[in-house]
Amino acid sequence: MTKTVYLIVEPIEIIASDLALCVQDYDPAAKVFVAERPEGSFAALEDGEAAVRVAFIHADPTGFHATDLGRALAGRGAYCVFMGDRAEREGKGIAVLQRPFSFQTIAALLDQLIGAAAAQSQSGAGGGNQSKAGHA
Repeated sequence: MTKTVYLIVEPIEIIASDLALCVQDYDPAAKVFVAERPEGSFAALEDGEAAVRVAFIHADPTGFHATDLGRALAGRGAYCVFMGDRAEREGKGIAVLQRPFSFQTIAALLDQLIGAAAAQSQSGAGGGNQSKAGHA
């Protein structure tokens, strides 16, 4: 059975912890993996039975998909949600987590992303979702 994984890459521990708690409340059966930097996040991708559903990334979205982590997430079909000042200012056409956030904003965002994925898989349609890793 494939385990659902949510990845959080956030250098500020209190933000990462709050976000992880919100995600765990949203999907209690999932594994939430937290890394301070992108380099520390590859352990979440190494488990062959883990399916990264959504990655919350504190990074400049410009060029992210050309990075090692961006390519790895794209190859797994993960949704990327960007965080941070630059993402909030320039995040057109991508999923952005605006601050401050609450459980309700996280749940609404995940409902939107996961609902879109479910609709695509039921209809057999692919692509076109710009928040999907590699499509921004």
